[in-house]
Amino acid sequence: LHGFSESGYTWDGIVVPGYQLIRIDTIGHGDSDIPEDENAFSIPTMLRDLHTVISAVAGESYSLMGYSMGARLALIYALDYGSEIENLILESGSVGIESDAERQARKESDDQLALAIEDNDGHWFATKWSEISIFESQSQLSPIVQDKLFQRRAHNSPYALAATLRGSGQGIMPYVGHRLQELSMPSLYISGALDTKYTTIGEERFSNLPNCDHVIVNGAGHNVHLEKPGP
Repeated sequence: LHGFSESGYTWDGIVVPGYQLIRIDTIGHGDSDIPEDENAFSIPTMLRDLHTVISAVAGESYSLMGYSMGARLALIYALDYGSEIENLILESGSVGIESDAERQARKESDDQLALAIEDNDGHWFATKWSEISIFESQSQLSPIVQDKLFQRRAHNSPYALAATLRGSGQGIMPYVGHRLQELSMPSLYISGALDTKYTTIGEERFSNLPNCDHVIVNGAGHNVHLEKPGP
């Protein structure tokens, strides 16, 4: 599962030995549908739809991997459908915002960004999104990779991006940090050493879980698989 404004193409070139990689475009992203009903972008609906798709293409037993927004979805999904998941890999993923006040503030920030996207276009969003501090380390990527990333972000419908922020953004995601002990499957949390926010989340939330390893990748920021794809 890819990150916000990304698509399954983010996994181009990624090989997981012994596994077939099934790349899913979440609703409104990449080549997926863009329904008019904004309820399709809500977390409960997205999880049900993802389960329908995953069950159809992967069967009743599979491993699940997600990056950023995809990691948030994968985590909540694993709490709902954990009996089906053999292994869980979370890359730069959040457990939600514990403070009600801080979560509300993030929701208001997401709503403001959604309005700005609707007032502009995908190209404007891709430019603005690439400038946020969490992606600063992506300046080390080759021009070709940076351009592909920009084009994937710019390709998205402003309506779909705004609907995603309103329906399943960080301000909407329920806090699940108190439920991590429910994850019974072997798990791996990956963070980039340059991404101090999510490395701290990995250290504080996942490194002490009995079935979870936390791997910190040197020289990488938020998007580890893109910045440091090799072994």
